[in-house]
Amino acid sequence: MLAALAATVGFILPGAPAQAQEPEPEKTYKLVPYVISDPELVKDPERIRQEFAENLNLDRLGIQPATSDGPSASTMSRALAADPVSYVVDSSRFPGGAKPADIYDYATEEQCREHRDQATQDAGWIKNRFSYCQEHVVFIPAVACVIPPYISCEVEGEYISVNTLRGQGKVGGHLNDPAKLRWADFLLDVDVTVATGPFAQPTAKMKASIECDGGYRNPTIPVEEEYACFPGPNKSTEKPVPQWAIDDDAYFELLSDARAPDAANGEQIAVGEFHIEYDFSIPWHFQFMDTESPKGGLRFDSAWYLSRASTDKLGSVFDRAVPGMSMDKADQGIMGAAVHIEEARANPAATVPIKAGKVLHGATPGDPLHRLPRAKSADHRARADRNRTVSTNYCATVAMPAQPTTGGPFDCDEYALASTYEGSARWEFEQAPQYELDHSVRWVNRSQNQEAGRRTGRWYANDRLLDQDPFFITIVDGADGGGGGGGGGGGDVDNPPTVSAGPDRVGNEGVPVILHGVASDDNGAPGVGWSYTAGPDVDAGAACTFADAHAGITTITCTDDGTFTVSLTANDGVNAAVSDSATVTLHNVAPAIGGTVLTNPGTSAATAETTDEGTVTPDSWAVFRAGDPVTLRVPFADPGTNDTHTCTVAWDDGTNESVTGQNHACERTHAFAHAGMYTIAATVTDDDGGTDQAETMVVVYDPEGGFATEGGILESPAGALTSDPQQTGKLHVQFNVKYQPGETGPVPGGGKVSARLDGSDFSLDSTSLEWLVVTPNGRVAVKGSGNVNGDAGYGFVAYGDDGQDSIRLVVWPLSSGQIPGTAKTYDNRPSIEYDLDRFDPQGLEAGSVIVHS
Repeated sequence: MLAALAATVGFILPGAPAQAQEPEPEKTYKLVPYVISDPELVKDPERIRQEFAENLNLDRLGIQPATSDGPSASTMSRALAADPVSYVVDSSRFPGGAKPADIYDYATEEQCREHRDQATQDAGWIKNRFSYCQEHVVFIPAVACVIPPYISCEVEGEYISVNTLRGQGKVGGHLNDPAKLRWADFLLDVDVTVATGPFAQPTAKMKASIECDGGYRNPTIPVEEEYACFPGPNKSTEKPVPQWAIDDDAYFELLSDARAPDAANGEQIAVGEFHIEYDFSIPWHFQFMDTESPKGGLRFDSAWYLSRASTDKLGSVFDRAVPGMSMDKADQGIMGAAVHIEEARANPAATVPIKAGKVLHGATPGDPLHRLPRAKSADHRARADRNRTVSTNYCATVAMPAQPTTGGPFDCDEYALASTYEGSARWEFEQAPQYELDHSVRWVNRSQNQEAGRRTGRWYANDRLLDQDPFFITIVDGADGGGGGGGGGGGDVDNPPTVSAGPDRVGNEGVPVILHGVASDDNGAPGVGWSYTAGPDVDAGAACTFADAHAGITTITCTDDGTFTVSLTANDGVNAAVSDSATVTLHNVAPAIGGTVLTNPGTSAATAETTDEGTVTPDSWAVFRAGDPVTLRVPFADPGTNDTHTCTVAWDDGTNESVTGQNHACERTHAFAHAGMYTIAATVTDDDGGTDQAETMVVVYDPEGGFATEGGILESPAGALTSDPQQTGKLHVQFNVKYQPGETGPVPGGGKVSARLDGSDFSLDSTSLEWLVVTPNGRVAVKGSGNVNGDAGYGFVAYGDDGQDSIRLVVWPLSSGQIPGTAKTYDNRPSIEYDLDRFDPQGLEAGSVIVHS
């Protein structure tokens, strides 16, 4: 046995301190580390001590010394659980979908010890996503051995502590960088039960440090693995062993770097495997092996779609347990939803739609559902919406059982949830026909169904369930809610039909809204008919039409917004007709200038409606002579055909008008007294306050308004010449453009425009002119075409301001259009503004701009 110990500890004599008495040369002093997680030994560490005292090893307990690969190996096998490690929270923790006052619900030290059987397992005890516990015993015997001629060893002292490590996940960033640095903290309780021999000396020390090996999962941005999981400033704590017995706590932090939460950066998931490392410093004794605790796991994420609150978008969780949520059948708030889930999973073949061999998942952590976060992307939203649509479409068919006569109103509830990849449209998106009809639908009390949905949604966000994360729902047996029976009379009784107008609907004016009505009768399908009543908030004159007023599933289209009551009446020809009603709430749709209107704004089914009314006229840059009439026509579309519209026009010369729109258009005529460039602004407003705006700029010239001469030099700024953005230098500009006597325009008959940029090959020479504008306040603009560096095919607009002796020159290739756009060749004052009243000229260093009125 002594030989075995010698083989275990090795015999390398360490150097002794110079001031200490030299040991006998044939002796060696070793610390033999054990880190033990067997729950029975954690409960009774004295048993470890007795076993080692008798045999100088723990072989009979199935425990080997710790190695460089981790804690002590144990040959004592534990029964494997049928399901993965999991935890369950009660849905009542999230009433009304509210965030709990304590989102973490961390485990106390006492709770960790109460769950010692789980806390001593490799995964530890995970109370919830934010709370982790791990318990282990650190046993270090100090052994002195004498080698040949006879091997003998004796225990000089022992150290035993029962250590509890509590990990605490976080929501929000670390204080050092709250916008993007994720973190978790850890509390270590070191309960020293034995410290004898050299461990009892004041110079004996123990240091506890946290370590983490991590990496990023499927990163969408460049990352460095070393920053996935690393210790923070509180990395280690060192104390004399006697001090640990008095002050038994240590605090650690683990950090994970990321960029700010954003869809472009992805979820930025980092995973880490952490452990505590114990280092003993005992005079004369050599710790020949690292002493490490069992490894736990955690995950950091920056899932922007989990919450609107910026502080909630990033966090950390302990992800080695499958999350579970319980629903109590005795909970009046969610009773119907809980019963549906339990009964559907207990007997899938009895659910509708009918399918032999139907499979419904999510009852256990070993057979989970997987989260489908609707807010993550358009694709996720489309799949979640389609899950819901497939379910509600079935509820609207005649194959769906009629709604109960009491306990309503009802929703069409589905399982698996629409927020999971196992939802009713799974087979479509995965192109897997075997999954078709693998769902259950049932009429469930509306408030209970929606409350269950609110709680589930909050749980997703609170416990940080990400895309594809597994989870399960367990149903708790509460009080028996009883049953209801129904009764039927004798076989000759003809019962009245049953009818449901379906759930309340929300939509937009002028847009078809689907109604999911259903009716049934003992003797076949009864006759049905839809009717509607406008509510007090609906404007006079509004009307609605049904696509088919005698079909249960149909659409209603109304010409105005407001609240409408729709009623479905069923008649079997024998009994009195029966009816059921639902509410249709329609929102106003703002008018859209130019003929296109979004008919379902803010929904995944948003569509565009286009009329053939055309676009705003006149087009921008249209040319008119001063005093001639300018007719403005502003067409607009509005699906709310009962709406009235007001058009407001600001002509940009101080004149404003407000008129009533007619036939989905506003039309006004105006004459400009003076030459200029006028940006006309038109606003269309419906009677519910919805608006749209448009602008168009017209050019007004006056052959008798004067002319301008311009010549000068300015310092061309960097970026002006797009072919060489770094080019600067002196720009020489000249023009002398005028209308000759008797000309009616718009083309001026005299003058030219030219420009040269020193240090470059840029030059402009006009070859033709289109118009000249000279304003009464001393501003000038001229448009034409010319050659650049000798090549034809370029347009230009040259501006000048007499009062400031400033100019702007814009040149562009005519291949990109007849008016300047983004494809410019030169612009010394880059801007999207071209109105002569809004442009930003650059002052000349030499020369002048002279306007002759």
